[in-house]
Amino acid sequence: MTRRRSSVVQPTLSRRAFGQRLAGLGLAGFASLVEPPAVFAATPPSLKTVEPGFITVATIPVMPVTGVKDGAFIGTDGSMISVIAEKLGLKAKPAFMEWSATIESVKTGRADVMLGNMGWTPQRAQIMLCTDAIYYTGAFVTMRAGTPIKGHVKLSDFSGHSVGCITGVTIVPELKKIPGITEVKLYDTFDACVRDIIAGRLDFGVLDAPFVDNLIQSGAAAGIQQLPISSDPNYPIISNKQHSVMGMNAQNTDLFDAVNTGVRWLWATKGNAELLTKFGMSNPDYLVPPTPDPRIGVDRTADGGIIGPFAHTMKDYKQYFS
Repeated sequence: MTRRRSSVVQPTLSRRAFGQRLAGLGLAGFASLVEPPAVFAATPPSLKTVEPGFITVATIPVMPVTGVKDGAFIGTDGSMISVIAEKLGLKAKPAFMEWSATIESVKTGRADVMLGNMGWTPQRAQIMLCTDAIYYTGAFVTMRAGTPIKGHVKLSDFSGHSVGCITGVTIVPELKKIPGITEVKLYDTFDACVRDIIAGRLDFGVLDAPFVDNLIQSGAAAGIQQLPISSDPNYPIISNKQHSVMGMNAQNTDLFDAVNTGVRWLWATKGNAELLTKFGMSNPDYLVPPTPDPRIGVDRTADGGIIGPFAHTMKDYKQYFS
């Protein structure tokens, strides 16, 4: 049965009646009259993105941090940006490419975000906005299981050996400065680097620990092992834990503020910890920051304010993350 719209006209309140009603309701009643209903707070914010309705994400497909299943992002980082995007009324759209191309894609505005266990560095903070850390990863070396090294790997252990890593990652400049390395080999993919280690064509690989963990746990790469790197003050990037972040275009501060609010919400709700565990990164060390914080005085104040070349007062998007 069709429900008819009522034709009764509701009377409006006169100014005097309105004042009398306020007096009777008190402060709580006043708030209910003048504040908009909660539904309006959930209306998605107006944010500029490369493609309307989407957050375009420059990354590489490497589990357990990024992947696609049934057309949707999976993995730790992929799931985190998807959850944040949904809260903002958007959908995360993967744009897979070689890692060396991701920064340029964000800088030139062809992508909104880059991620994938992306390490924060002072150099990156000079060319793009970097979110708060979504987790922290330690420094590890991948090698064949029979390699005669136990415990921690010293960077001096690289002397007389070949070492590989991915093109465009943060450690490349430091790696090339370590004395005694016979060859620094750069790879476009993690798989290619691991294959060379297994085949004996490469002695060591300095790769993302979550990726190698995933290979070992899944049995996809038999005969390899990971060992942590000993801290070395002469090589602070390659030998210390990193802030894993999302990189964003420095000109789009509104989108950055909205996404970074989402990152802080993930920490407050332990949503990042849940997603890390879901994809096999259950070690609590992923949630422990390095000390001292290398970002203070570079792109963050001690209380989390944004400083540096892209300093601005962050807009508050908390209402979308309730």
